[in-house]
Amino acid sequence: MKRLYPLYFNKLSPCYSRDHLGNHGCYARNDIPRFLYLTELGRFEEAFYVLKETNPFSSGCGRFCDHPCETACNRTKYDEPVDIKAMERFISDWGYKNGLKPKKLAPAKEMRIAVIGSGPAGLSAAYFLARQGYRTDVYEKEDTPGGLLTQGIPAFRYPPEVFNNELDFIKKTGVNIKCGENINKDKFLNLAREYDAVIVSTGAHKPIEMNIEGENLAGVESAIPFLRKINFGMADDLKIKDGERICVVGGGYSAIDVARSSVRLGAKPTVVYRRTEDEMTAHSGEVADTIKEGVDYKFLRQPLKIEKTKSGLKMHVQVMKLGPVDESGRAKPFAVPGLIEKLEFDRIVLAVGDRPDLYFVGESFTVDFQRMLCPDLQDEDAEKIFITGDAAYGNVESTGMVVRVVGLAQDTVKAVREFLGEDIETETKREIAFYNMLNTKYFEKNGRLVEDELPVEDRQGNFEEIVQTVEEDIAMLMSSRCFNCGICIQCDWCWFYSDGSLIKLKKEWVPEMDAHFYEFLDDKLGDATYKSVEACPRSALTVTKEGSKLDDFRKQQYISACEILPGECDHDH
Repeated sequence: MKRLYPLYFNKLSPCYSRDHLGNHGCYARNDIPRFLYLTELGRFEEAFYVLKETNPFSSGCGRFCDHPCETACNRTKYDEPVDIKAMERFISDWGYKNGLKPKKLAPAKEMRIAVIGSGPAGLSAAYFLARQGYRTDVYEKEDTPGGLLTQGIPAFRYPPEVFNNELDFIKKTGVNIKCGENINKDKFLNLAREYDAVIVSTGAHKPIEMNIEGENLAGVESAIPFLRKINFGMADDLKIKDGERICVVGGGYSAIDVARSSVRLGAKPTVVYRRTEDEMTAHSGEVADTIKEGVDYKFLRQPLKIEKTKSGLKMHVQVMKLGPVDESGRAKPFAVPGLIEKLEFDRIVLAVGDRPDLYFVGESFTVDFQRMLCPDLQDEDAEKIFITGDAAYGNVESTGMVVRVVGLAQDTVKAVREFLGEDIETETKREIAFYNMLNTKYFEKNGRLVEDELPVEDRQGNFEEIVQTVEEDIAMLMSSRCFNCGICIQCDWCWFYSDGSLIKLKKEWVPEMDAHFYEFLDDKLGDATYKSVEACPRSALTVTKEGSKLDDFRKQQYISACEILPGECDHDH
């Protein structure tokens, strides 16, 4: 019979994989338990570089992310989730403030890659490739890079100086950005010929039509162009009057941002949404904040048509009710027969989503993520074309948020590297450390961080950042709330329970995957050793059979008592 061996073999944490219900954690795959433990220890520089392994926009995501990691956090089932978003923001801001530079992972290569589009997906892909030594050129049609990051996210949520910090960090990896480059069919063909690979990452900027009467009337506009004017210092071009009645149609972050921006410019916005607050894709806390600022809401209202009137615009809306959950995971709205309302506004802004416009790749194409199949190209050029981010909308599950497209960029970059001949090691399959696998008796209940915010009365007429970054001591304290699920942090409980079958190594904790800080004495393996596995608060240990695929780990972690305790050795040498 094969022996069973206890082993330090890290599990994944739900916060960056999936929770017990299958809900996604961090799409960018940030190693949250490790960066939080480094933050708790005050080792901020190391925490910064852990984040930069997976997310070039960690400072931004620490501000505007909808933080699915906190929804998936195991601590949610114990008291309240860890403030992962706020800690990511603190560490990233600290790194930029202290002038930390990017780290290359490989020497320079001769192969050249073109990235079309400098939004979050394109810049992320370029960053990951440049770190691997590839010569990467990003082509951007606008005069400034950033895409949605600079055009669609207001300064009160993502200040321009924060984006500039992240952009400078990306450039220092070796990414070359060429602005004012509008890629048409001919230029796309040339890129396919000149480069070893091409990544299409032009995002989704073409407004989705509601297909209702009057949506093209004067006074009806789309959310992103509206926000772009504000972000680029052209708010006066919007000619918003004091007290102007602005209707914002939609339930996502763009709708919320249009409403909050309108308030700051003196308008009286009303958000019209066909579902309720619970079904909004914007985070739940957003509605309460906007109401304090002066935003009104009309929930369960579906626009039917828009008419021009002497005083402005009239919107006919169908009153809705919620039915069963649909494929989006939200309750589906149904019309209440005979209940139609008429709402009067001066301006209507549609924020119901955008779709890609990929006209430049040719008359016909197919997206098979991470590939883009373009039959108009020669075979040797067609095989070079890849796609990522919101440009792949409709062909991937996770689009529409920065953290999601960062994860998609990782997937596309992996495919590009393999296409260019790299042999990328397959990641070892791991268990997830769910809540029921933890020993919560070792932890104490305590509350979340209450972030400092700009008072509501001070937000009028300006776009100053609302939420403030925490101080160092608070960051260390709040990071200590993390259970550090699935990883060993040298808490010593296994050692205490082992009855001498474990040796504690004298070495500093490091964030490498599967680093071990204790060793097993093979000769003293017994019931107490297995009890150590059960005693681990974080489910960082497992039990494996002799001869399993984890044998290499076992050989690194097991020694004979004869080697260190010769006086207790009863073997015949």
